[in-house]
Amino acid sequence: MKKKLWINWETHRRSYELARALNIAYYSIDYEGSIYRYPISMIKTLFILIREKPGVLIVQNPSMILAAFACICRYIFNYFLIVDRHSTFRLNKPHSGSFRIWTFMKLHYFTIKYADLTIVTNTFLSTLVKKSGGVPFVLPDKLPEIENPGALDLTGANHNLLMISSFASDEPICEVFNAMERLADSYDIRLYISGNYRKGPPELLDNCPRNVVLTGFLSEQEFAAFLYSVDGILILTTSDYCLLCGCYEATAAEKPFITSKKTVLKEYFFDALHVKNTPEEIASAIVDLIENKEKYKIKIKRMRRILSKSWQERFNNFSNIVNAVR
Repeated sequence: MKKKLWINWETHRRSYELARALNIAYYSIDYEGSIYRYPISMIKTLFILIREKPGVLIVQNPSMILAAFACICRYIFNYFLIVDRHSTFRLNKPHSGSFRIWTFMKLHYFTIKYADLTIVTNTFLSTLVKKSGGVPFVLPDKLPEIENPGALDLTGANHNLLMISSFASDEPICEVFNAMERLADSYDIRLYISGNYRKGPPELLDNCPRNVVLTGFLSEQEFAAFLYSVDGILILTTSDYCLLCGCYEATAAEKPFITSKKTVLKEYFFDALHVKNTPEEIASAIVDLIENKEKYKIKIKRMRRILSKSWQERFNNFSNIVNAVR
């Protein structure tokens, strides 16, 4: 049987979990932030390929450069190439005439066409891969295993929520602030927002409502403690066709959660509360969650069982494909 291995140029829980489930060697080459990132990563990858001589290589995209490099090396080392693409398709982003975007799109089509298999997280992206001449396989993220480190003492309010955030441009932080302001006088709720808030616009952060706490960046243990200590979770985006990591994490912890009313999020996380990204709907969903949290806990537990079973079936099919390569 041919040797199989997984190479990453960026640290990502999905890749590690899948490599572990497949029981194959996993190499993380992460020089993000270094000006020599790509030359060093290419050289290290080349040494691994020469030493290991894999029959099956799986790489994560991002990095797009890694995926393109693996496609080129495929003709030297003659391996079966699988690219775990998940959601890097520049959806909802303008295709400007800049050289960087032009290069991205050229590599986008190149990596889809010349990979033997491209893994995506949903059927919409699968259709995009087919239209671009690639061979898709739909495999959402596995629900993570998040250990409960013990409850936090969140005694400042009767109801506590956590918004999983990175203060990225696709997160409706302003609308969440507005929603919390609407609830400030009527409900004893405190919302903790994770992530590096310094990435947000200063004028927004200067107007943080009194019932919102910005935690700053949380370690994995701190994040897990918040996850298991709050009554519910918010995970919101303005982007389409993207299955959010926070939704997987909330489901794994069996916490009721509110997410955006996007097609793939509604289809996959069917027992979550789905909202348009407006202050009115966000505020209404928060009230619904805290007033009916026991009902939603039961629904999330059921959804967790269904998603775990469904994922295992998909993964078994994927594993059969990988093991069939001779």
